[in-house]
Amino acid sequence: MNLLQLLLGSLTTDDSINSVSKKTGLSSSTISKLLMIAVPLLISYMTKNASKKDGAQSLLSALTQHTSSATVSNQIKNADSDDGAKIIAHILGKDKNQIINNLASQANISTAQVNSVLNNIAPAILNSLSTATTATANKPKPASPKVDLSDGIDLSDIAGLLGGANASNSNANPAAGLLGSLLGGSSNNNVSSQMLNMLGSALGGTSQQQTQQSASSVDGSQLLGLLTSLMK
Repeated sequence: MNLLQLLLGSLTTDDSINSVSKKTGLSSSTISKLLMIAVPLLISYMTKNASKKDGAQSLLSALTQHTSSATVSNQIKNADSDDGAKIIAHILGKDKNQIINNLASQANISTAQVNSVLNNIAPAILNSLSTATTATANKPKPASPKVDLSDGIDLSDIAGLLGGANASNSNANPAAGLLGSLLGGSSNNNVSSQMLNMLGSALGGTSQQQTQQSASSVDGSQLLGLLTSLMK
């Protein structure tokens, strides 16, 4: 299981979705749809930012300030939306307004509602990335990770799951299985196509070839590699 799957899994548990819904007033289905598009975009932008040394160091600095071990649903419940707004602005940079507008169009909600959702999940994303980066840098990958998923995927499960990815699925769409279950059991190929189309639309009509290139590393492996290389 990769970073993107972990983030989507923890952000889309019933408890997490309910926490977002209570803070934004949006329906569970609308929130899930938005997160399916927005979270890969945020990972993609963070990877792009971290590809430059100063960007990676800036992100690492932010991660040291976001180390909560609370469940993701509680992090969202207690999120500082002002802090989240700063995080989103830093991640998306000059493209923020365009991305927010396109996400609003894709999810059929207002830009204010998109901002509200992203601002409330952003601290949890950094907390999760902080945990994943530390686990990747300091711990060997377990051969048979023992984790408790009965309450959904939360931060306590990340360290074990990072080493448990199935190598035979390394070339598959990183979120195909999870997206398939959330979108009603679509096939991997259909989900891959839907994900590429949504990402392309959210990026403002990017060509499918460009979107495929962007999505090829959206599982977060490159981002973790960039960050952990600075920690060693």
